[in-house]
Amino acid sequence: MAANYLKGEPIQLRWRSAWCEHEARTIPALFVSQAETLADQPLYWVKRQGAYRPIRWREVREHVETLAAGLIRRGVQPGDRIAILSENRYEWVLADLAILACGAISVTLHAPLTPAQVLEQLRDSEATALFVSTREQAQKVDASRAQLPCLKHFISFEPISGWSSLSALMEEGRQLLRDKPHVVDEYRDTLGWDSLATIIYTSGTTGESKGVMLSHGNLLSNMYAAMQVFTPPGRDYIMLNFLPLSHIYARLSDYLTTLGLGTMMAFAESYDRLRENLREVRPHAINGVPRFYEKVRERVLEAISHKPLVRMLGALGRRKALQKVFGGRVVWMTSGGAALDPQVAEFYWEHGMQLYQGYGLTEASPVIACNRPGDNRIGTVGVPFPGVEVRIAADGELLARGPNIMQGYWRKPEATAEAIEPDGWLHTGDVAEIVDDRYIRITDRKKDIFVLAGGKNIAPVALETALVRNPYIEQAVVYGDKKKFVTALIVPDFPRLEQWAQENHLPFQSREDLVNHPQVYQWMAIQVEDALRHFAPYEQVKRFILLTEPFTFEAGDLTITLKMRRARILERYQKQLDALYD
Repeated sequence: MAANYLKGEPIQLRWRSAWCEHEARTIPALFVSQAETLADQPLYWVKRQGAYRPIRWREVREHVETLAAGLIRRGVQPGDRIAILSENRYEWVLADLAILACGAISVTLHAPLTPAQVLEQLRDSEATALFVSTREQAQKVDASRAQLPCLKHFISFEPISGWSSLSALMEEGRQLLRDKPHVVDEYRDTLGWDSLATIIYTSGTTGESKGVMLSHGNLLSNMYAAMQVFTPPGRDYIMLNFLPLSHIYARLSDYLTTLGLGTMMAFAESYDRLRENLREVRPHAINGVPRFYEKVRERVLEAISHKPLVRMLGALGRRKALQKVFGGRVVWMTSGGAALDPQVAEFYWEHGMQLYQGYGLTEASPVIACNRPGDNRIGTVGVPFPGVEVRIAADGELLARGPNIMQGYWRKPEATAEAIEPDGWLHTGDVAEIVDDRYIRITDRKKDIFVLAGGKNIAPVALETALVRNPYIEQAVVYGDKKKFVTALIVPDFPRLEQWAQENHLPFQSREDLVNHPQVYQWMAIQVEDALRHFAPYEQVKRFILLTEPFTFEAGDLTITLKMRRARILERYQKQLDALYD
């Protein structure tokens, strides 16, 4: 028997504001409606020749129409799958909008994928065309073309030998439009609310690759809900995008919501140039992941420690330093993709920065719940999004239902049946509780909770979150299922640890030397004990292994959203961890 049933307020499918009004049932219809109203207004800002320059709605519409016509001329049909393998850039959204405009389905591949992963997802989706950004991305596919019989069209944003250029395909589109000026409209009109819009592959924390099928209605319902919750201050509102557009979080919260609101979005050049881009764009809003906000907090505090005058100003000095990092005019920020440490959230709020934690998953397009302006509860993921219902199952798992819930997993009916009940409830896989009859608190992943030999339940995420709060601990994974006590894998914050070692005159030539030094282990044991001082005795980490290299996506340790793939990590270090119990 389920309990604690909550329902978000109704979604306003018609959006009215001072600058736009529409009731779109598909993403292409939304885009065309907005482009007709806002033709001369800037939509995107792109860094070119050392400065951010605008691309206006009418220009974007012309580019989308010609590219869509080019795809149609190549034989693309409604329902075809067309993949995009690219880092964030203007051409990414151009390709996505063009794919949707001709009634096709965009398959958004994550840029860091390995050639084997790219091959698997292209083959599974039976993509007929592929857009890539650079020669590096093209090389992931060139060697495996013979294994992809469905893939007929190879298109690159940049000139690459053996690939059709984007400009050449658009020229083909212009030729078709001269003969058939309404051809794109005819294809666009084949779409409806329930038409499949995109397939996004998510390996999740288990490593099993599944294609999440999201319809135009799934995405638009979540977009309309976001527009209700976060109303912009005006037409000049600008978002800075730096999270990957191939992931549903930025796809919805940055890209689609910008289209719906009729505001603007700037593309960050790269994560490495983000600090510079924040100063240049001076955004009103950003969407980020917890680690980003944690890193900014750490750097601000470290920078202040070396500036006596700023340090003397106390909270005022910290507030000014923090605002300066983000460009000085941020109205709000959201955090998603993983759990946000309450201490980090409190730091931002205490210094005048509105940071809202939300919660969702790809299968929910993605937002299920979110804190919002005027209704924020730190330590929770807020209340259900408009149109979304949630309930807590008897075993503590959070279930969700609404128009945002996926159509299913691509060509995986059994997995779909396991994830979605006949009456529409999605199993999130997360354990949650309801606070004050309103707010949702996620306590752990259902499959991650383990039981010690003595029968005590251990929620590893809570322990790991506490451990990485310590400045000397960068990453942590705890272990102990059916064991007598809890152990852990710990990746130190090496710059800080190396500085400590130098100050204490400990000789070392490498990270290997450092983690094997007895005094270092003793020092890290003090840090572990301090981090977990508020936990019960049975939850304490009794022994641990210090690792020399961090967990990374490239090594297969993390998902694309930087969540730990716990089973894979523990399997890799199984022997070393079990040795801690000898």
